[in-house]
Amino acid sequence: MIKLGEFTKLEVLRKSDLGYMLGDGETEVLLHFKQSSNEHKDGDKVNVFIYADKAGRPTATEIAPTVSMGKPGFVKVVSVLPGSGVFVNINTPKDVFISRDYLPYDETLWPQIDDEMFVDLKIKKGMLVAKPLGRYDIVALHRQVNYLEGEDVSGVVIRVGDKGLGIITHDPMYIFVPNTQKRGNFRLGENVTVTITKALGEEYYGTMNARKEDMIGPDRELILKYLNDHHGVMIITEKSSPELIEKTFGLSKKAFKRAYGGLYKDRIIDFDEEKTFLVKK
Repeated sequence: MIKLGEFTKLEVLRKSDLGYMLGDGETEVLLHFKQSSNEHKDGDKVNVFIYADKAGRPTATEIAPTVSMGKPGFVKVVSVLPGSGVFVNINTPKDVFISRDYLPYDETLWPQIDDEMFVDLKIKKGMLVAKPLGRYDIVALHRQVNYLEGEDVSGVVIRVGDKGLGIITHDPMYIFVPNTQKRGNFRLGENVTVTITKALGEEYYGTMNARKEDMIGPDRELILKYLNDHHGVMIITEKSSPELIEKTFGLSKKAFKRAYGGLYKDRIIDFDEEKTFLVKK
């Protein structure tokens, strides 16, 4: 039986102007010459992947896709449709859609073109679509990979939550990065580097922070950029709430005060009871 998103072995029925017509005794599909890895003759058995062409018709390819039904993998975003979702390339002529139903409500957190997603395929309303995998799906893959504490690994953001980021490495393994262990804001699909801090079963905790002495510079830059973007004034001081500071800069109040104090000490900023402002040179 021919099913979208799956590999199947079909018989070559005949050669046409466009390619080879394949069948299973019930249904026929086209294997375009461009999607054929070899020349075939009538009666040959070929192993093909079934995808949907632009008209939605089942179509065959001998070129291996990056993902297939039940076999998830990494794919690249090729286009973004605001309000609707994103398309990803699975190495077939027709890109596959990820609906906004599987993406954050806040579209600024959606992946951008060339970002990576870790997805599986599924059929929805008769169409082949992609669905991003979550934490428990990834853990269920049971990869036998061991990271060491202090080891740097590269990964992709797959979740932006209230308490932190979910990261998937290319092995793939799941890493949680608490808000206190990152600086700034991130989106789905963004490539990042994480330092392993702790193993917890088949999951890991990580940090994206440098050593404290190395973070003062970048943290100062965050504050200065915000001031420059707001005409040199901000209604935030070292007395502001931790929630406001975290929302604005992605910093803990302690880290903010450390960088803020350094800027004040160097006479780059000054403040009053209500606001902070750049010192005019």
